[in-house]
Amino acid sequence: MTKATIGEIRLDITDLIADRLHQVRESLGYWEKAHFANAIAALSWNINSRHQPTTSWLRHCLVNLEKALVPVDQRNETYAPKNADLDALTFEELVEALDIVRYSD
Repeated sequence: MTKATIGEIRLDITDLIADRLHQVRESLGYWEKAHFANAIAALSWNINSRHQPTTSWLRHCLVNLEKALVPVDQRNETYAPKNADLDALTFEELVEALDIVRYSD
């Protein structure tokens, strides 16, 4: 068994985010937008961190990806006020941000 490099792990996470994002495309709500956006941002921060290799942003990314996939009946969507800019975020914008992260590594 060979060890995966941090770059390979990042690509796998990017692919996982893209797959899950496409799965919820038709039901993309505020909850999903918030957590997918946070996962993508954390992955970008991991790639651009001055301290390499780092895993803290990868863990933050995976936590947000996991939260994005929480079933509706298990969510607490009223824990914080909604942000209008985040609410206006589209599927296409999330995919575009993910593509930017994918090709910046």
